[in-house]
Amino acid sequence: MPRANYDATMAAAIATGQWMPICLASFAFKSQTANCWSGPGSLVWNGMTFLGIGSLGKIGSFGGGDGSVVADGASVSLSGIDATLLGETLADIQIGGAATLWLGAWADGAIVGTPYPLFAGGVDQPVIMPGTETFDIALRLETRMKQLARATCRRYTAADQRFYYPDDTAFNYVELQNDIALLWG
Repeated sequence: MPRANYDATMAAAIATGQWMPICLASFAFKSQTANCWSGPGSLVWNGMTFLGIGSLGKIGSFGGGDGSVVADGASVSLSGIDATLLGETLADIQIGGAATLWLGAWADGAIVGTPYPLFAGGVDQPVIMPGTETFDIALRLETRMKQLARATCRRYTAADQRFYYPDDTAFNYVELQNDIALLWG
């Protein structure tokens, strides 16, 4: 994700030292988009309402801050989920769903300035850590660059093209090129 400059108001609050870091997160699940933040209660920012999860949520380390072009991901976890909700929770996770994390400054009971975008990407496979009565779930997040490392699984044939675009006939002549013997020189 491109690194933008900090909001001037947020940078001024950080310079004074009278602030507390907060984290905001948004995840697209099958049933809804869930927004949460690292404090208690509800928080409204940028037209979105974030549910406070306090110390039940955790953000793992993520790379990409040194300016290098790598496909690093991140991880987020939520603890204390009731074990009876395991099936419903796993069924609602959308692999590839949008995930965004922001770092904000909190002072005097409000967000100062505009939170800084830390991560934008998609949700990868969940990791379940069972307990006796509750379980923890960790979502691995990956950047869009990770998709560049995957094989496309396309064949570049007329049949493959028609599967995605039924009216497209551009590849009808590509297969004929295999059988043409061209004499050179």
